[in-house]
Amino acid sequence: MYNRETILKNLNSENYYIDNHSLDLFFTDWKIESIYEDEGGLEFYDDLALEKIKKGISLKAQGYSDEQIITKLSRMEARVEKTKEPVKTIQPVLVNSAPVEAATAIQPEVAAQKSFTLDVSSQTLQMLAEAVAKKISDDITNSDMASKLIEAGGYKKDNEILAKQVKELLEHNKELSQRIEILESQESKSFWTRFWGRK
Repeated sequence: MYNRETILKNLNSENYYIDNHSLDLFFTDWKIESIYEDEGGLEFYDDLALEKIKKGISLKAQGYSDEQIITKLSRMEARVEKTKEPVKTIQPVLVNSAPVEAATAIQPEVAAQKSFTLDVSSQTLQMLAEAVAKKISDDITNSDMASKLIEAGGYKKDNEILAKQVKELLEHNKELSQRIEILESQESKSFWTRFWGRK
C-alpha cells in the first residue's frame, strides 16, 4: 500500500518528476480513488492506483485528454479485475467420518466466509512491459530496419550538402544576372555606341 508521499517518491525515482499539486490533480482529474483512509484522514492506494498514475502521465504526455485517459484507465482496471483469481478455501478432510487434525485447525464456517484474491497487477504489468520492450528491441536489431535508419541518416546528410550547394549556385546565378542587367542597361548601350562610334 502507498500513501501520496510514497507514490510521489516512487514516481520521482522512476524519472516522472512531478510535485504534490500535480499528483493531487491527477487523482482528481482521472478519478483514482484510495482503497483505505485512516482516522487521521491519510489515504492509502494499491499497486493499481500507482500503475494508473504512471499510465495516465504517459498518456498525458502523448496528448490524450483527461476523458480519454479516464476511459483507458478504466479498461486497465477491468483487465486487472479479470486477472484476480480467488484462492480456494480450505475445507476439512474427513477420514472415516472424523476430521483430520490439520483440517480441524480451520473451522469450515470461518474458511467459507473468507476468500482471498491474488493481486498480480503490478508484477504482471511490469513483466508484460519488459517482454514487449525486449521483443521490440530484438525485432529492431534483427531486422534491416536499423540499416535503413542508418542509410536514411546518410541520405539526410547528402541532402543537406546538396541543399547547401544549390543555395550557393542560386547566389552565384543572382550575381550573374545582376551583371547581365548592368551590361544590358542603358548606360552600357551608350558606352558601346560611343566605343564603336555610332549614335
